[in-house]
Amino acid sequence: MKVLPQFNRGVLRHATLLRVGIVAILALATSGLVAGNATAATKTSGSLTFTGALKGKLKLGPNSGCDASDNGVTLSSFTTTLPSKKFKTWSVTVYVTKLGHYKKFKFLTDSFVLGTSDLTGWVATNGSMTVIAHSGTVNATLDGHEGLATGTIHVTGTWICGS
Repeated sequence: MKVLPQFNRGVLRHATLLRVGIVAILALATSGLVAGNATAATKTSGSLTFTGALKGKLKLGPNSGCDASDNGVTLSSFTTTLPSKKFKTWSVTVYVTKLGHYKKFKFLTDSFVLGTSDLTGWVATNGSMTVIAHSGTVNATLDGHEGLATGTIHVTGTWICGS
């Protein structure tokens, strides 16, 4: 994308934040449709454990949203929630350019994003993740990226989406 000289970093950052927010909202909005698919729902499993600025676990269960493709996965409607006074609804979006193992993250192409329903998000800055067909693993550090996201979070875990 060619950036015109009159645009500054602030404008570009707001555009990026808007894109992430839209992805999180779409993930939450479509989770009911994905959860309604009995075949995928019964095979959905895994959990993500968080430490640091947010502590807790998000578990995938029969009614969780787990929409996977060769370009990543969107996880939503977890059977548990991270304890937070500010946030109640969580989603995870993993973007990849191709299936495989990642040790470097680039926002919106090869990344792991923890989001909330109010356009708040943490993004992976280092660590590793592996994305294979309809499953994956992660062991990464996330930093606050947008909205009310503050602090550093460490996440480990796995996900399996029905095929």
